[in-house]
Amino acid sequence: ILWIGVAMLAGCASGPHPGAGARQLQELQADLAQVSKDGESPFRSGYVIKVHVQGQTVFSRYEGFASAETGESIHDETVFELASLSKIFTALAVMQLHEQGRLALDKPLGLYLSDLPKTWVGLNAHQLLTHQSGLPDPINLWPRKRLDGLDFGAVLAHFRQSPALLFSPGTQAAYSNTNYMLLAYLVSQVSGLDFGEYLQRHVFEPADMASSSVLDAWPRWVGQQALPYAQEGKMHGIDYALMGAIGQKGSMRDLEQFMQALWQHKLVQAKTLDLMMRPHAEFADGKRYGYGWYIGRLGGWAGLSGSLPAQAVGHTGRLGAFRTALYFHRERRFQLIMLSNGGPRTEKLLTQFLKTTRDRLE
Repeated sequence: ILWIGVAMLAGCASGPHPGAGARQLQELQADLAQVSKDGESPFRSGYVIKVHVQGQTVFSRYEGFASAETGESIHDETVFELASLSKIFTALAVMQLHEQGRLALDKPLGLYLSDLPKTWVGLNAHQLLTHQSGLPDPINLWPRKRLDGLDFGAVLAHFRQSPALLFSPGTQAAYSNTNYMLLAYLVSQVSGLDFGEYLQRHVFEPADMASSSVLDAWPRWVGQQALPYAQEGKMHGIDYALMGAIGQKGSMRDLEQFMQALWQHKLVQAKTLDLMMRPHAEFADGKRYGYGWYIGRLGGWAGLSGSLPAQAVGHTGRLGAFRTALYFHRERRFQLIMLSNGGPRTEKLLTQFLKTTRDRLE
């Protein structure tokens, strides 16, 4: 159920230009406006997208409604389920604790957690961050009814009875949401705070992300949250309670604030961000992964990234009708953020926005 790829689009072999000229940006604006026009829909669900280049907003678009009851249009503070964009923030929390010397990336989890399945004790945070642990993925493998209201304690209980890993840790990489659920649990145990409270204190508040929260956002933001789950907060007819991999809620304004804080090194040091943006693992299809980011040029194959740390990273999310994406290119101060609630229609639009931007800027 999670749309995890950045690599539906093939990158070009040549390196990116150091900057974009005025004409190039005008052409990009026109191209993105045409994509948006071509994708207009009579349906109530929609999206918000913003593209920044060299610190300036070159394109923004709002379509559709934020509330099923009031018909309120989507705007900068409309709250969306971020789906797998949650992983960016989970990785950031881990790296904050690493900076403080409270969590070593290469030490066994058994040093920090006492209640793990026996095959999990020797895993480390680096393997979880890079999907090299061998942990199975119940979110994508189990029936949805089994996931209804399931928390991570129940996941742990299951794997104590069925502890087999899919492969020997560190020998390969396979995307698994369990990695990031376990990282959220690790953050809470090491910090002594509930995971949502940790993010609130150490990420959301420092970055002025006023609408962001974990799991409990729906009752708080009734009237501002996006269709089609404005009334009950359920996706696929069930309640997802598995934080770390999914479960974070936020708005366009929040993600823009987050990017500003990240650029300014308010959340982690520059050297830590560099470490997060290095390709630490390669999946079977050639995509590379850092710590919470796919690595590579905008929308392109990660294996073509020519700089270390990578100048461009990104992640996407897919849960229920929500489709989300955040990409940035550090060298040219580029970022593309899109939050949507239109299912396959807005997923197709997102892909086209990415391809169009890549074709103009790379």
